[in-house]
Amino acid sequence: MTNHPTYQINHVAKSLGGKSILHDIDLEIFPGEFFCIVGPSGSGKTSLLRLLNGLEPFDIGEIYYKGQSIQNGDFQKLREEVGMVFQNPVVFAETVKENLLIRKQWDKSFSVSENDLLEILEMVELPQNLLTLDARSLSGGEKQRLSLARTLLNKPSVLLLDEPTANLDPRLGEQILNTMNQLRHQMNVTIIMVSHHIHQAVKHATKAAFLIEGTIAETGLISILTRPATKAAQLFLKEED
Repeated sequence: MTNHPTYQINHVAKSLGGKSILHDIDLEIFPGEFFCIVGPSGSGKTSLLRLLNGLEPFDIGEIYYKGQSIQNGDFQKLREEVGMVFQNPVVFAETVKENLLIRKQWDKSFSVSENDLLEILEMVELPQNLLTLDARSLSGGEKQRLSLARTLLNKPSVLLLDEPTANLDPRLGEQILNTMNQLRHQMNVTIIMVSHHIHQAVKHATKAAFLIEGTIAETGLISILTRPATKAAQLFLKEED
């Protein structure tokens, strides 16, 4: 791993409708990490994630991606390099193949071979015979894998995961996270995931942060997830038990 962070977040704050959502956020996330941001519902986790590829603006502070301010950069290029997999996977009323190639609708230079499609399906453990099916007919787990495959076709440097297993049964959720962790090693992808499931973070993350009431309460190695030093994090863990 390099000593230069993929993301450096300095004193970032965000409000919505006059209400503070995030305040004074400081974080560093390095290449190859599986960084998990945990905290209760409504603590600002998804809002923070959406800031990282420019899906939402922030009020003050600075976010650097690979040393460059994201506010001064090309948001389209940023979103190609920083893919996001949502809690509720976005599936279009097309075949699985057309869903995978959806980028062609606005980027005529986007080119993917049939072999690329078959390889990406294999990576996310989807059978090749799904290509011609209506994507809406897939199961919840298959839709989440399709969303991941579509994101991976951009060859991202970073994957942002917004509660990616929230709507899946525990067994299937674990399979999805195992697949993502394998891809992190195979493709040298940095993963940033938000979750309120401590056990998932403990099992898969390399580093973590507690985000509670819009503030980073604590950050460090995954040992903080079981032995936090701050009272806010300790209280959250107690409520999760």
